[in-house]
Amino acid sequence: MTSCSTNIGSQKRLAPFAVHGVSRHLAPLLISVLAIPALAADKPDLELLEQQAFRAAVDRVAPSVVRIETVGGRERVGKVLFGAGPTTGLVVDEKGYIVSSAFNFLHRPTSILVRLPGGLLKPAELVATDHNRMLVLLKIEPEGPLPVPEIAPHHEMRVGQWVIAVGRTFEADKPNMAVGILSATRRVWGTAIQTDVAVSPNNYGGPLVDIRGRVLGVLVPLSPHSADELAGHQWYDSGIAFAIPAEHILKTLPRLRKGDLHGGVIGVAFKDKNLSIGEPVIAACLPDLPAAKSGLKPGDRIVELDGHRIARIADVKQQLHQHYAGDRVRIVVLRGDKRIERQVQLAPRPKTKPKKVKAKKREAKGEE
Repeated sequence: MTSCSTNIGSQKRLAPFAVHGVSRHLAPLLISVLAIPALAADKPDLELLEQQAFRAAVDRVAPSVVRIETVGGRERVGKVLFGAGPTTGLVVDEKGYIVSSAFNFLHRPTSILVRLPGGLLKPAELVATDHNRMLVLLKIEPEGPLPVPEIAPHHEMRVGQWVIAVGRTFEADKPNMAVGILSATRRVWGTAIQTDVAVSPNNYGGPLVDIRGRVLGVLVPLSPHSADELAGHQWYDSGIAFAIPAEHILKTLPRLRKGDLHGGVIGVAFKDKNLSIGEPVIAACLPDLPAAKSGLKPGDRIVELDGHRIARIADVKQQLHQHYAGDRVRIVVLRGDKRIERQVQLAPRPKTKPKKVKAKKREAKGEE
């Protein structure tokens, strides 16, 4: 009787570990399996949340994204055939100033029309072109203040962050979008940020925004290998796209309102043809340009530009691309053991290469 009583007591103590006859070893596993549907129901749908975030970002910038329609102009520029489709622009000032890509206007249209997000159509004037960064500034006369987007500070940009290319071309009443990541922050000689978003010519001039809808830059075709006005257009929809940082655009806006901006040069040619590793030793100072006028000579080695240390020809190119013609820069060279400092005013970058100069100029490479 005693042993029977003991067995019954043992069964009572084991009861909490049994679920309808299931052993105590399998019970926890069964409970976990039964709980999976409940956990799955509580887990957020990440894909849906991403889509909602992208749409919210585009909705935030959309009131500042306009549709640009052009009339007339050349059908072909070089080997590029221009269509009559709409392009995109971005409001940068409430008084009616709009920036877009200069590529959109290379065919020199006879008329420019801007369609605002509400549908209102306004004639636009092309105020000026930034030839160094391939941007144009347009002006319309709005009925009231236009919405200006929030600008993302350059120092907050991070390689790998989500970015969204926004345009207003396919449907006038709603913007189109493409999503990717930020690939690099100082490309094309420090003038642009790079993304892997598939950008088409219709979206040139539109904003590249972050996940919060803040404008990182304005989309333009560019190439580090050429300053030609058509450079970079062949990369559309390739996963290689560039945007001019919005902070820079706002900084130069007062100058752009007054007229065209051009890239600046000091007027030298270098001995070494390798930009990446070549030493910045001057082979020639081109006639009537800043370097020659300031007294620089062949054999001088550039060691500093505007306070930035120079070690390679690429460093010279990078620093000069931050400036425009007319800017004054401080240049330091070594002539033997002597350190020489000069202030020079940058000249406009020539559209065609200058004629070769005699004597040692045959060695000259990499003009800047």
